[in-house]
Parts: sequence; structure tokens; C-alpha cells
Amino acid sequence: MIWLTWRQHRQQALAGAIGLGLLALVLFVTHVGMAGTFNSTGLASCLSNPGRDCGALAETFDQHYRGLQFLAALFLVIPLLVGLFWGAPFVARELEQGTYRLVWTQSVTRRRWFSTKFAAVAGAALLGATAYAALVTWWTQMFVRIHASRFNPGFFDIRGMVPVAYILFALALGVLIGTLVRRTLPAMGLTLAAFVGVRVLVNIFARPHYMAAKITSFPVVPKGGGILVGGPDLANGWILNQVTVDRFGHLAYSGGGISFSPMLTSHCSGLIPPPPALPTPAQLSQCISHLGLRTVTTYQPAGRFWAFQGIESTIYVALAAALFLTAGWFVRRRIA
Repeated sequence: MIWLTWRQHRQQALAGAIGLGLLALVLFVTHVGMAGTFNSTGLASCLSNPGRDCGALAETFDQHYRGLQFLAALFLVIPLLVGLFWGAPFVARELEQGTYRLVWTQSVTRRRWFSTKFAAVAGAALLGATAYAALVTWWTQMFVRIHASRFNPGFFDIRGMVPVAYILFALALGVLIGTLVRRTLPAMGLTLAAFVGVRVLVNIFARPHYMAAKITSFPVVPKGGGILVGGPDLANGWILNQVTVDRFGHLAYSGGGISFSPMLTSHCSGLIPPPPALPTPAQLSQCISHLGLRTVTTYQPAGRFWAFQGIESTIYVALAAALFLTAGWFVRRRIA
């Protein structure tokens, strides 16, 4: 069975190895240039000192290498490609071409045939996925330091443990759909739709609730002629919702901070001059104190990143196991 599995899937394994090698080469070459710029411009040392304003340096670096960030979209679809080209044809091709009749009339049982093939393919996918996740996590570390949050859309999904879980899920999903549909091309289309659908549902409806979100409230305070939002440092966390309320808890503004006009003008009559006149810092301070404005933020702390990675990885690995067992049951019981 091992020899047969290798003969059937060696082209896929070779294509995957070549693709991973090319990806590693591209990431290594581009990383050398980015790391040189990151250090020579002083951005690395600036970010190493908490409290320093590195916005200008970070913006320059981000603009210079913005063209490379398209790779993030490529990283997002790699698990799907495994499902399409490794998973969907896994059983469907055997059924479509009729070769299963010869295989299943030999001494090898259907259970052994299916489990041996899946173990070999899943093992190869696991090795490749681990290397891929390590490469991408290493390559994106400078962008993560600049953008400050590993929870940011895109960064969370291509770093750490979750890419490995996505790949195993995509593989098992393709295998099950191919087993049910029995034709390769329709199975690939359905795998695409199902994978994207599950990912969207989990990202939108499940991920924000893996752990109970924290809520913090702090005053909006005037300082240095402008409006600053005080309170804890939320830059590295995942902000789920942020609103500004008055002293009675009534919504003043959707988002952190202040909408100067017409909100302040209408609520601070006599304190804030009407447009086009601009209020002075003292007038702003009086208005904010009069309204008792506070920013209420619902967020997931940055320290929960690895907990969220573990929870999401567990979800997708469990789904992959369930899909694999279901596909195996159909192969043994339902395919004539």
C-alpha cells in the first residue's frame, strides 16, 4: 500500500515540495532586504524602546515594502490549494476512473486502503504545513512589529499554529466531498465553497468569543491642544468595539475619540463656538468636562494570542478528524 500510495501521489508530493522550496527562496531573499532596511533606518531600535513615536519610520518602511504584502493573500489560499489538489481527487479520481474496482478486489481491505493512503498524504501535508507556517511566521515578524497586533486580519491566519490546522481541515474536507460527489472537478468546486464558507463563519462568529472579552472605560481628556484617549494600552490587543459615551451612558460617538461637529457644538451650547470657528483647548476641556465623555472599549488582550491560536487550531483539527472518519465510513459502507 505504501508503494501504491507513493506511485499515485508522487506528482502531488513533488509539486508541493517544489512550491514550498520556491516559497522559501522568495521569502529568504525578500527578508534579507527588509531586515537591512529595518535596521539601517533605525526602525528596529526605535520599536525596541517602548513609548517612542516610530510612526514616521514605520510608515516609510510600510510604503517601501507595501508591494510585498500581496504575499499575505497568497499565504491565505495555500491551505485551500491543498484541499483542492490533494484532498478532492483523493477518492473522487479512483471512483471517476473506475480503478477502485481493481484495488478493492485485492487482499487489501477498504479500511486499510483508505487509512494508509490518508495517513501518508496527511503526513506529507503536515510536514509541509509545519515548514510553511514556520517560514511565514518568521517572514512576517517585521510587519507584525510595525502594525502592533498579531490579531490583525491576515496576520492571525497565517502565523503560528493555525495554518497547519487549516491545511489538515482543507485536506479532510476535500477527501469527504470527493467521496460524496465522486467526480473530481465538481468536488474541487464544492471544496472551495465549503472551505471559504467555514473560514468566514468561524472568523466572524466564533473567533471573537473564544474567551470572554474585556471591557474598559476611561475618560477622553484634552491635552496639548488636542483630544487624546487615555487609559490602558490597547495597541497590541484586538479591539472588538469602541464607542464614546457621555456621563449618563448615552452614545455620543461610534468609535474612540470625538466628532467635533456637530456633536460638540450641539451639546455644549455657549461653550463651543459654532462653525466655522474653532474651539480653543480651554473650551474643549470645558465641554468634555461638562459632558463627562468616556471611551468604552471591548477588546481581547494581546496576551491571549496563543490561547486563541490553540482554540482555533483545536476546532479545525477536530473538524478534520470528523471529516476523515465520515469519509472512511462512506468508503467502507456506501460505495458499491
